[in-house]
Amino acid sequence: MARGGERWLRRHLLDPTHPIAAIEVRSRSIGVVRLAREGRRLSLGAAASLDLPEGAVRVSMTQPNVTDAAAFRDTLRSALERAGALHVGRVALVLPDPVARLALMPGSEVAAKRRKQSEELIRFRLRKAVPFDVRDARVAFAGGGPRAADSVLVAAVYLPVLESYEEACRAVGLQPGLVELSGLALLNAAFGSRPSADRLLINWDEDYVTLLLARGEWPMLVRTLAGEAAASPDEVAREVGNTILYYRERLGGNVLAQAVVRSALLPPDEAIRRLEGPLEIKPEILEPWSALRAGEMSQVGQSLAGAAACLVGSRR
Repeated sequence: MARGGERWLRRHLLDPTHPIAAIEVRSRSIGVVRLAREGRRLSLGAAASLDLPEGAVRVSMTQPNVTDAAAFRDTLRSALERAGALHVGRVALVLPDPVARLALMPGSEVAAKRRKQSEELIRFRLRKAVPFDVRDARVAFAGGGPRAADSVLVAAVYLPVLESYEEACRAVGLQPGLVELSGLALLNAAFGSRPSADRLLINWDEDYVTLLLARGEWPMLVRTLAGEAAASPDEVAREVGNTILYYRERLGGNVLAQAVVRSALLPPDEAIRRLEGPLEIKPEILEPWSALRAGEMSQVGQSLAGAAACLVGSRR
């Protein structure tokens, strides 16, 4: 139930078919990953990442993010051409975590006989928790289990934010058939096939860090930090330490079974060094590329990890 619900939520913004290419948007770059078929198996076909002109994207939860549509479109087209994905038709679109609000709600508080009624209850509860009119949001939710006490994972994105990205894709002849957040794509890639245990995923990117504390593959805690809390490695390490403290004092945890880092900002070795202390275990670097039979991807593999994880997860 939890696995099926989380998969559904990861595809929450559109009803998808399996894409063969994914676009990952970050605050300063656009990446594209394309799959190729080898017999009955899919593997990495090509990947490309290009820097965006300064100011072309401003990540926000409340305003359209694509502020220079022409520059964004030109960079996107160039990245697609390099990856051989300009004419694939439908694509997956992976967006930065801060563009949407992720929340966990008690299942008993939003339970209803019909899904539409549950959505209305969720929207009512979100109305003071989001910095936009929830009536103008796309909202999706999935339950972590059959019991009323189980939590519900909710995602809400302001429509003008989502549409600014979708319109850019359509402007180059592509249809965004699957849209998801980077952190949720990475969560499935990191923990989706592991035995049930308490684990922490750290999605450390430019301008933000997301901490996803999961039991099995279902989140117990979701935090996306931007601004001062993510402004320096020391601040990020402090917030990771605070999350571990909360895990022990409020969630009854002891020692994490595993911590996995997507390090798109710092070199992986430096990220490990800075986080090992507050985590009290040595974190691992997230590598979704082995599932695509790709070789060593180094730092560019971290910048494109969300796109790769999305393509892998959409087929699980």
